[in-house]
Amino acid sequence: MREVNDVSTMKVTRSLAMSAKASQGAMICVKGDGIGSMAVLQDDRKVIVGRDPSLCSVVLANPKVSRKHLEITYIGNLKKYRVVDYSSNGTYFSNKSRLVKNQEYYLDPATELWLGSGETRYKLR
Repeated sequence: MREVNDVSTMKVTRSLAMSAKASQGAMICVKGDGIGSMAVLQDDRKVIVGRDPSLCSVVLANPKVSRKHLEITYIGNLKKYRVVDYSSNGTYFSNKSRLVKNQEYYLDPATELWLGSGETRYKLR
């Protein structure tokens, strides 16, 4: 099934983005199985994203996503996201450049991250 980011999906994504508190960050799924869903990120709390429910608080079913794919932390006083990629298949920016494995990145809101083959994509709120 092909996901389409149509007008109704964009409205859901926009309303989810507006619903998070200012002291929270969020990852909004813009492509993939969870399209339109939002993972709220509490200020200064690490969240692990991946396939393994015993390791991750955000669990994704995509086989191109690693068991422990990435770690993300919203840093409220900086209004930035700290991201560290641990994956085999990679995490990419929307310009298709790959994050260096085990390196910290401090990303601005509205950054889009592609996980694995790019079938799963999240936008940072």
